[in-house]
Amino acid sequence: MNRLLSAAWLTITVLSAFPVSAANPETTDTPERLYADGVPETGFLTLKTDNYTVPLDAASGWTIEKMLYRDYEFGLNNGHYGTVLRPKGEQWWGTGHKEGGREVVHQIKLIVDGKETPITKTDETVTGTRIEFIKESTIWKFKVRAEIILTNSEIYERTQMVAQEDVDLDLLYYFMHCFPPTSTKWMAQLPDGTIETGPLSHSRKMAVSKNTTWVAQFNPKQQLSSLCYTPRVIGGNQSASMIWDLDRYHKYYLRHNNGQSFKKGDQLDFTVIVKAIPNETGDWQATKKAVAELMKSFPAEKQTGEK
Repeated sequence: MNRLLSAAWLTITVLSAFPVSAANPETTDTPERLYADGVPETGFLTLKTDNYTVPLDAASGWTIEKMLYRDYEFGLNNGHYGTVLRPKGEQWWGTGHKEGGREVVHQIKLIVDGKETPITKTDETVTGTRIEFIKESTIWKFKVRAEIILTNSEIYERTQMVAQEDVDLDLLYYFMHCFPPTSTKWMAQLPDGTIETGPLSHSRKMAVSKNTTWVAQFNPKQQLSSLCYTPRVIGGNQSASMIWDLDRYHKYYLRHNNGQSFKKGDQLDFTVIVKAIPNETGDWQATKKAVAELMKSFPAEKQTGEK
């Protein structure tokens, strides 16, 4: 009897020494990857030329985090850049938005002064005189190829989109830029060559709200204007160029459509060129001169009638 009790006691002791691990081995809670293998999902990669510095945010679909001209932050990091869309009856997709779904990055490529440079990690600064960053991704049901080229002269952005099936959108913002709320007025050229101007006074409304060839915002304290030039007008259903006149930023939207249908294979291809223009006094002369130079380098294109 004593031997039986001793055996039972020993069995209980041994089992109690391993009460959980034997039945429930430990598991590691590793988050599932969203991007393709080899594409970093967090951190920043900073592109830098003599005049411009642009960090790219991996977590926001490898889009622009902010923009600096020399030491002045003329593009803020308090909102998203890049391309976002809202499918009909759904929520936002693209860049850092997660309400509807995430932008999935498949491939990134970096070319510095003509030489391809591997991107193996983030939190680094890449310097050069011409830096090209190319991203291939999917935003909802669109394949996207986005290109950013940094030089000493400007920031060039081109985005191409291809519908993967028949789709309906409620809205598509093709490009977005978060300019400072210190700008006090804007100037724009319409596609017919007409020049329009207006104030920026934190009205909480959308300024401009028309198709444009270029739009500039003037910052009196820095004596600098922020210019966005589209060689081809970004035209779609109810397209518009808009400045959201808020107290936290004067966010600039290039809206392709406010509701539009696409057939499988339909393509979009637009470019915006961003330039900080120093020595602008408010009479717009420096800005107009910069526009003329840009239009020589990147001539205005005619609409091709794509959807």
